[in-house]
Amino acid sequence: MKSGRGQVLVGVILLMLVLAVIVPVMVLYTQNEAKWSVKQTQNMAAFQLAEGGIDRGYRKVSESTTTWAAAMAGTIPAGYNFNQVYTDMTGGCYAIGISSGPDEDQATVISISKQAAGKEARAIQAIYTNSPLGDTAVYGKSGVVLDGSQTDVNWGAVISPNSLTVNAREYPQFWSAGSIDLDTNGSAQPNCDSACVGWHSYEQDIPSDPGIDVDGFYFDAVSSGTLFVGNQCWGKNSGTACGVACSMTCSDATSCKTDKTYYIQGDLCIEGKVFVQGRLIVTGNMTLPNGNAGYGDEHAELPRKAWKQYGRTAAAWAQYRDMVMTCGGAPTAVDPDAPASFPGITSPYKSAAGRYKCLNNIMVKGFTYVGGNLNQIGGAGGADMIGAFYVVGTVTVTPNTLHLYYWDDAGDYMKTTSVILTRESWKDLPERQWPSWLTCTN
Repeated sequence: MKSGRGQVLVGVILLMLVLAVIVPVMVLYTQNEAKWSVKQTQNMAAFQLAEGGIDRGYRKVSESTTTWAAAMAGTIPAGYNFNQVYTDMTGGCYAIGISSGPDEDQATVISISKQAAGKEARAIQAIYTNSPLGDTAVYGKSGVVLDGSQTDVNWGAVISPNSLTVNAREYPQFWSAGSIDLDTNGSAQPNCDSACVGWHSYEQDIPSDPGIDVDGFYFDAVSSGTLFVGNQCWGKNSGTACGVACSMTCSDATSCKTDKTYYIQGDLCIEGKVFVQGRLIVTGNMTLPNGNAGYGDEHAELPRKAWKQYGRTAAAWAQYRDMVMTCGGAPTAVDPDAPASFPGITSPYKSAAGRYKCLNNIMVKGFTYVGGNLNQIGGAGGADMIGAFYVVGTVTVTPNTLHLYYWDDAGDYMKTTSVILTRESWKDLPERQWPSWLTCTN
C-alpha cells in the first residue's frame, strides 16, 4: 500500500516538474505571440504607408510632360527629395525621393515610411519608364488592314482601339479593343491565341493614347523652316499621279537626314524615293507609291525585348531567329543568343545590346504621324520604315514588299500631351531607414 502511495507521489512530482517547465514557456510564447502580432500589424501599416508614397510619386512624375522633362533633366519637384513629411494617410508618415535613371527615360521613386508608434519603417523602390506607345510599331486609331505577300511588321506590336485585319500573319503581337480576323469565335471567350502571347481581341486594357502634341510639332517645323502648307507630292520633279505638282523634297539620302520635324499641313503623296530621319507629321492623308519609295541606307537597332513579338507559332519564332545583320561580310544572326524555342512571354531574357539589322530603301527613320489615313494599295511598293507610326485614321497597307521595324528610340522623336509610364521594377529596400533629418509626428 505504501509502495503504491509512493508511486503516486512520484508521478505527482514529475507532473508538477513538467508543468513548471511548460507553463512558463506557454506564458512566454503567448506574450511573444502578442508582440509578434503587434509588430506584424505595425509592419503592415508601414508597408501601406510606403505604397501610398510610391503612388504619390508616380502621380507627380506623370502629371504633365513638363514635370517629366524637368525630372529627366535633374530638376526634382518640390517636396520629392526626402525634404517633406506627408501625413495624409492614417497610421504614420512617409517621405518620397524622385530621381532620373537608371536608364534613359526612366525615373526612380523611393518611398520611406514610419509607422505611428515609431517602431516600424519600410522603404520601397519603383522604377518607371516613359514609353508613350510602349513596344508599339503601329497604332491605328481607326483600324488597321495588313495584306500583301511580303508586307510585315517587326519588333513591335500593332494596336488599335478598333478592328484589325491581319490576314493570317503570325507576328508581331496584335491588340485590339474590337475584332481581329484571327479570332474565329467573335466576342465570345477566348479572345486570344492558345497561349495568349500573339493576339488579343476585344481587349479593354490596350495602351492608353498618349495624345500627340501636333501643335508642338508645328512650331518645331516653323522654327526649322520645314513647314509645308497644302497638299504635297514628294519624290519626283514632274508627274501628276498625286493630283498636285511633284517636287524633289527629301528625294536623296542626306538632305532630310536632320532629325528635324517635317510638317505637312495637308496630304502627302509619295511618287518616288524619299528619306526622312526625324519626325514626319502629315495632318491629312499619306499615300505610299506603287514603286520603290525608300532612299536611305541605315541600320535598324534591335530592341532588347523584340523577341516577345514572335511567340505565337514555331514559324514565327524561326522568323525571329533567322533574321540576319547582312552588313557586309558573312551574314550573322541579329540575335545569336536567342533560345532554341520561345522562352515564354514572362521570361527575363533580353537580347544583347547593340544588335541591329542593315536595311536599304528606308523611307522614314524616326516617328511618323498621320492625321488622316495611311494607304498603300496596288502595285509592289518597296520600302523599309524604322520607328513608330501613329495614324488617326485607318491604316491600309497591301503592297507586296513593305517592312516596318519598331525602334525603341522613336520615342525620343515624339511630343505627347500626356505621360504614359510603365512600371519596370518594384522592390523592398530593407537597408534604408527613415531620414534622420525628418520628424514624423502623425
